Amino acid sequence: MKNLTLPTTIEKTDLLPFDLFKVADNETASTLVPIKNLEASPAMINLLLRKITWRGYAYEDVDGIRKIGYNLTDGVNGNGLTEQESYSKWIEVFKDTERRFKEVFVLDSLSQSQYDGMLSLYFLTGDWTTVGSEIRKFNLFDYVKNRQWDYVATAMVNSGINRTMRQLEAKVIMLADYGIQKDRSLIRRQGIQDIASKYPSRLIDDKSRAQAEYVYYELTNRFLPHMAESRQRILSSQLNK
Repeated sequence: MKNLTLPTTIEKTDLLPFDLFKVADNETASTLVPIKNLEASPAMINLLLRKITWRGYAYEDVDGIRKIGYNLTDGVNGNGLTEQESYSKWIEVFKDTERRFKEVFVLDSLSQSQYDGMLSLYFLTGDWTTVGSEIRKFNLFDYVKNRQWDYVATAMVNSGINRTMRQLEAKVIMLADYGIQKDRSLIRRQGIQDIASKYPSRLIDDKSRAQAEYVYYELTNRFLPHMAESRQRILSSQLNK
């Protein structure tokens, strides 16, 4: 059987019709700003946080790597991370990555939405010059250098890996469309509900369960249902000193 070979370049006939959709904010999408003056917009940070989601306990990602909070490795062996603690650690990692992005990016000016979309790709994959996987990978360098954003966005959508996030980044770049914002207080509440729904049997191990117990009690001042009395006494002692 022949191996299926997928095209790895975008032709004009491949371009997706982004022009059929309304641009959410023309200034954000079109006004060029020196990259040194740009920072990730609050809307882009919110998009990333609501897609990553907060988990106050350790879990394993798709690659089997132990993570906690907002997809962090720092803190996996501790008591657990509240949403605020997770955000504080995450934003530090994000801003360090943003500084590196500015150092390696090929253009000296971008619109806010172009900057946000490319920064998101770099933050989540470690590379802004390519998108895709071994099966199908597009080289974005020339498209970006030539400001062919419709080619960049089409490549993102067609890359086939982490498709949902790449589609969102493409919409940000072309339409300045960041989706429906979600306040961090709602992310926090949903994370607390997640702990309650997964405790105890759907957490990966005893350490993860202990972290869930700790974070849930710290944020709600209540014990998780079915929690052992011995653990209740320990937590009460730890957090009510």
